[in-house]
Amino acid sequence: MIFDKLIEIFQNVIPEVDSGDIHKDSLLVEDLGLNSLTMMLLAVSIEDEYGITFDDSARLETVNDVISYIEDKTQK
Repeated sequence: MIFDKLIEIFQNVIPEVDSGDIHKDSLLVEDLGLNSLTMMLLAVSIEDEYGITFDDSARLETVNDVISYIEDKTQK
């Protein structure tokens, strides 16, 4: 399941965030505290895990947005 794997990836990138605080509707910046550096690290980790590439135009604001993006990219 993508969500469970994402929690692992989030924990590696931002270990200060408790996994219990990561929900599908969590906002990446406001709720999880991601900044430009951690967003980049997260993107690279996800790209490596799923063999996808993030478009610069991708508008990802929530964990669910990330899940949907991964699902879309891996189904092509």
